[in-house]
Amino acid sequence: MGIIEALDETSSKAVKTGEDYVQTTKHYFELKVFQQLAILTTSTCKLAVYGILSTLGLIFLAIAGAAALSTYFGSTALGYLCMGGIFFVLVGLVYLVRKKIEKSVIKKLSKNYFD
Repeated sequence: MGIIEALDETSSKAVKTGEDYVQTTKHYFELKVFQQLAILTTSTCKLAVYGILSTLGLIFLAIAGAAALSTYFGSTALGYLCMGGIFFVLVGLVYLVRKKIEKSVIKKLSKNYFD
């Protein structure tokens, strides 16, 4: 009977250890999901605030720049047209460096995710 009791005790310990491992793993993944959601939420909120403020600043800067160019050229339409052209040039530059921007974003996300 000693061998059967020893096997029973060993298998009970193995089951208990397995259950503890599953519970610990479950808690770890719950915390990891919470961490990722917290990072995503805070990043989204910061991006929204920065985006709104930057957009407002850019609008005022564009209007002031267009007014200054209008005075310089002596034509309101030409000032606003030049300001629109400047924005299209900026969009073109961002388009040219889009791969570098994507790589930078992916590196940052992978650092946060696989940490």
